[in-house]
Amino acid sequence: MITMVEYVHQRILTYNCATGVDFTMGNGFDTVFLAKHCQQVYAFDIQPQALEMTQKRVGHMSHVKLILDSHENMDQYFQSFDVGIFNLGYLPHASHHITTTLDSTQKAVIKAIEYMRQALFLVVYTGHEEGYKESVWLESFVSQLDPHQFHVSCFRMLNKHQAPYVIEIEKKQ
Repeated sequence: MITMVEYVHQRILTYNCATGVDFTMGNGFDTVFLAKHCQQVYAFDIQPQALEMTQKRVGHMSHVKLILDSHENMDQYFQSFDVGIFNLGYLPHASHHITTTLDSTQKAVIKAIEYMRQALFLVVYTGHEEGYKESVWLESFVSQLDPHQFHVSCFRMLNKHQAPYVIEIEKKQ
């Protein structure tokens, strides 16, 4: 079985991506994937460590913009994108006390849905307190999106308690 991130990457390949956004840069794997499939990429993180690690992975790719800022401030950098990825939680191999938060995730997801042209992928981790809060809000929020404007689906492991899962939001064309 593929991982949740591999699932997201496979799904992204079904879209024509001029602009991609990695809303949670982390160690840069999603940023690099988007860089290989999009003409322009924006990647956000609030931790300098994440930016440094990602910079090493992307090298001198001029079409990738690494941004040391919260994803909730995306509107300071662009007004639309084709596909975006949120990999919620904490930076792997770093402090588990620094996580995405419900407040910033709410603001960012609401803006991202407004700005997306094709699809948004949310990899949700419920294995920590803030992640659980995010999951409760996200599931409630996305289930109320207008079905005439959006397709919303969920990919999860039903037999693994607190395993990461994916919420996909696709804008109807």
